[in-house]
Amino acid sequence: MEKKNFTVKPALCLDLDGTVRYSKRGDFIHKPEDIALYKGVEDVIWRCRERGYLVLGISNQGGIAYGLKTLRTVEEEIRVTRELFGRDPFDDIQYNPLHPGGRKKPFNLKTLLRKPETGMLAVFEAKMFNRGIIVDWENSLFVGDRPEDEECAQNAGIPFTWANAFFGRGS
Repeated sequence: MEKKNFTVKPALCLDLDGTVRYSKRGDFIHKPEDIALYKGVEDVIWRCRERGYLVLGISNQGGIAYGLKTLRTVEEEIRVTRELFGRDPFDDIQYNPLHPGGRKKPFNLKTLLRKPETGMLAVFEAKMFNRGIIVDWENSLFVGDRPEDEECAQNAGIPFTWANAFFGRGS
């Protein structure tokens, strides 16, 4: 068996909607054309990358379970989000299409992926391990705008910061 050299890096875990991006329509993102990045997020994220952080986008996309979006639409929204950056800062973006309150089968089931559960973080950890990187969760940071983001961070034992404070935005 070949010996693999591992590097250890902390992760910057970023919720997407309401943290990194927003809908130009003023409510939820309904289609890729609705997406805009908050001013200044790119610079802040790249400063973290330059300090050695991995960057993970993490997003609940329950609209799929409610029949408001499709998997294809969400994939397109993620592609557009990445393209809105001058340089794509993300090592990975995870999203969860399930919501137990939804009406569209099979996406209306309970899942360990949906925040505040930590499943999307575990998937990211496994992907990074396969790339020779061990995620240093103790020195990582989770940034979000909703209580389930904060609870996900707490469940994983990761420090949490509110998006407005982290990015220097008003309340």
